[in-house]
Amino acid sequence: MQSMLANQKWMEAQRMTTTKLSDEALLAILTAHPELRDRFASIASAVEDSDGDLKEADAVEERIVEEMRLLGRAAMQGWAEHQVELTEREIRQQPQMHRQGKKNSSGIRNLAKSRS
Repeated sequence: MQSMLANQKWMEAQRMTTTKLSDEALLAILTAHPELRDRFASIASAVEDSDGDLKEADAVEERIVEEMRLLGRAAMQGWAEHQVELTEREIRQQPQMHRQGKKNSSGIRNLAKSRS
């Protein structure tokens, strides 16, 4: 059973790594998501050691791992924002649905006290 699960995870990882985009498509995505563009730029800067401060493999690894963590966070944020947009668009297209604003009343006021 574990080998089947491991095989499924391996196949999933292979599927995820084979996504190919044209330069134009990738540029369009990065333009639409500047936070991802910034993270990729930081990773590329670490690979190229643009600042000249990454002399040891441990320092490079630490920086890239942190950049990947930040990239993951930015990607999840972008995904969540996109899902909100899709859901709002879907709801607005349904004729029976309407957007509700803030409630103006806090309920029914009890104007008279009971005299028991």
